[in-house]
Amino acid sequence: MIFSSVAQRIDGLQYLADKMELSGSRVRRYLLQTPFTYRAETLEKQFDDIEKAVRILDKHVHAPNVLKLSHLFSSIHDIKGTLDGLKTSRVLDEIELFEIKHFASLCRDIRIVCEALDFMENAPACLQEVFDLLDPDETGTSGFYLYDSYSPALAKARKDASLAKAEENTKLWQEATERVLTEELRVRETLSGTLSGMHNLLRNNFDRLAYLEIVFAKAALAKQYGMVRPRVVPLKGAGGTDAALSVKDMVNPVLSDVLATEDGAFQPVSITLEKGPCLLTGANMSGKTVVLKTLALTQALTQFAFFVPAREAVIPLVKDVFLVLGDKQDQNRGLSSFAAEMLELNEIMGVIKKGVPVLVLVDEPARTTNPAEGAAILCATVAFMEEHATRSLISTHYGDLDVQVRKLRVVGFEGEKATGVLDPSAINRYMNYSLIEDKGHAVPKEALQIARLLGVDASFIALAQQFLKKDDDETIKTGT
Repeated sequence: MIFSSVAQRIDGLQYLADKMELSGSRVRRYLLQTPFTYRAETLEKQFDDIEKAVRILDKHVHAPNVLKLSHLFSSIHDIKGTLDGLKTSRVLDEIELFEIKHFASLCRDIRIVCEALDFMENAPACLQEVFDLLDPDETGTSGFYLYDSYSPALAKARKDASLAKAEENTKLWQEATERVLTEELRVRETLSGTLSGMHNLLRNNFDRLAYLEIVFAKAALAKQYGMVRPRVVPLKGAGGTDAALSVKDMVNPVLSDVLATEDGAFQPVSITLEKGPCLLTGANMSGKTVVLKTLALTQALTQFAFFVPAREAVIPLVKDVFLVLGDKQDQNRGLSSFAAEMLELNEIMGVIKKGVPVLVLVDEPARTTNPAEGAAILCATVAFMEEHATRSLISTHYGDLDVQVRKLRVVGFEGEKATGVLDPSAINRYMNYSLIEDKGHAVPKEALQIARLLGVDASFIALAQQFLKKDDDETIKTGT
């Protein structure tokens, strides 16, 4: 499971990747192939590197060297094809040999900058042997040529070709030129053979430079969004850890950026989840889906070794994070939203039955089917998560459910702050997205109040209220 595949199902992950200042496809490819990591020691090492990079970026005195490092990163060519050629012992052409020498030269310069920044633990290895091999005349430059000093036979062939050309002796010139090409091939074969033995060193440096650039890009991203280092809780056995997931003042970067363009601000949300299921209730537009998306993003960011958009975060590691939004159709198979959602939940349950520790976030399961069956499916989902002690957050509109489970509620619409007819684009200003413990059974009923404040026809609102009162009266009579 790698970054690119997880980004397709966790909203916001690709958005943040696109915000990173990376020099080109070489580094972006490395980022997209980053594995979803559940080894705490691996993550802690990367968090240490990002933390140190943040401190470097914070100090103005380092700005010139940081700028120089950025320039050097942008000068690195994508030599993956050349390195693949060395791995298979292919004879490199002159341009590829130049690329290797240029790369060795850049590694030397980057090592100098890393030393100045006291960041040598992530600096590329010294490639002086590679550089010297491709610089027999000790020019000290990154340019490359098949120098005469590589081969006396090559030097003689070139001299003969030059004399034949000057004497306008076509036959001798053609013969000498063929000898030049033959000798140049021999030199390239020798150089390629020697460099093939250094393939691992070159490849490790190529990957290390991509990692180094990503570390500084992650640090810059952390500064941009006020991200913090999460405290990870290692996996313990097949069932994961019993430690609680806790995030204080969690922020969604995507929505935060959108709101900033409208002179608004994202209201941070805090949440704690123990093992097992938890229900999340709240009215429409109350932000339940945003909570689920942001929590999924926070978990994924942690396990791809990013800092997280929160004031504080304790993240138990899992082997996968599932976000089921229930708003998609599988048109390729002719499936409705409900069918696609049920199949997705079924796949998740199959993973859970194998004892794989996961985080499951489900947004209003079975919302598109009839209320009675929808409520039954929701209760079954909760019961399944309870039985398998799976950390999960499930949002719902259904009330009076026959389950004993912890419930959180979005505080929701604070209508007392609103006056007159509301501008739909400004309604977020009257929403309180904080989460509170909910000991009741009924779900909040705020839809008609919001509709009224939006200026919906008063007679229509009154008609809806009559049906709502009738429904409430029936509930009181039947006790259901």
